Amino acid sequence: MSKFFTILYTFRNRDIYRVRLSLRSLQQQKDSNFMVVFVDYGSDPDYGIAVKKVVDDFDFVTYHYVAHPGLLWNKSKAINYGIYKATTPYVFLADVDVIFHHSFSAVMQQLATPVGFYLFTIGYLPKEINTKEAQKLSFEQRKPTHTGDTFGIGLFPLEALQRVEGLDTFFHFYGSEDADLNARLQQAGYVLKYHKPLLIQHLWHPRYPAKRDTQLTVQPRLSNVQRINQRHLQWHQEIKAILPCGKGIFGNCYVKEDQLILEKPTKTYQLFNISAHVIHFLEVVLPALQGEVVHFVCKEDSYSHSLKYQVKQFLGKHTQPYLSMKQVNDLVLQQIVFYYRNCNYSYAVSQDLKEICFTVDLSKQLSNV
Repeated sequence: MSKFFTILYTFRNRDIYRVRLSLRSLQQQKDSNFMVVFVDYGSDPDYGIAVKKVVDDFDFVTYHYVAHPGLLWNKSKAINYGIYKATTPYVFLADVDVIFHHSFSAVMQQLATPVGFYLFTIGYLPKEINTKEAQKLSFEQRKPTHTGDTFGIGLFPLEALQRVEGLDTFFHFYGSEDADLNARLQQAGYVLKYHKPLLIQHLWHPRYPAKRDTQLTVQPRLSNVQRINQRHLQWHQEIKAILPCGKGIFGNCYVKEDQLILEKPTKTYQLFNISAHVIHFLEVVLPALQGEVVHFVCKEDSYSHSLKYQVKQFLGKHTQPYLSMKQVNDLVLQQIVFYYRNCNYSYAVSQDLKEICFTVDLSKQLSNV
């Protein structure tokens, strides 16, 4: 029997117990009028193997592993891949942290409309109700601390998502990609509707630690990225955009095998964190290397912390200014987000935070940026 709607999950290096609990709530639906597309966007091997074992236990789920661990997290690309794979008239954008009421799928079929899309009231569960506790309680027995409206969890006509070419892949890390999609859909003439009765509960997890964006960590973080994302959203609203600006090819993603290309660079550069050298490389040398696979390593120069260097600075003597490794990190990440996001690349910060590696294939892109 053909299915009415596709539920789309995106995942990367998350708690697999949440995934199992969410999928079990779908397994218990009164109406099996749906299928699930599960997109693993570049999880590390241990996470990828573990979550695939969980997903394989549910016969209504199709698992897709795309991207590779060296790519930055991009929820938009992951969702767009799932939309591209969908074959049902409607798509529900889900979240691995949510649990569905047993009447959820039946209500979706009642609500679905080709001229609009629905967002939902969601109940946020307290920290004390973890995955183990949540399994013991019915939907009604779990008491949220508060409720709110969703932005990215919603029911959409597939035709509408295809018409606006999905989510804008400019958005990286966290924030604004869902609000941008909703705004562009409305600009295209689709009506936003809200469903207030509670059908979805959200398991607790720590909020995205935006304050840590100012720190260098092994997990890539870009300073002020939420503000950059917000500005991109505002700009789209100002120009009344329907399609993403500077878009990639809708639904295309790199795959695990693309990482092998990056293991054989044709050009290699090693620099210390000297400000002029790093900036010149990123702004002048790198753009001139079209057609090459470029491997760039920036190492922290121990001299930048030496007493001799500090004395020179104190005395105002001429010396090369250095960038902190966090500043190097932000410069490289900005280059990726603004210019190389549609390239096959890999980015990594060493465990001791003293080395940054960026490899990029400049021979092709998914599309022109």
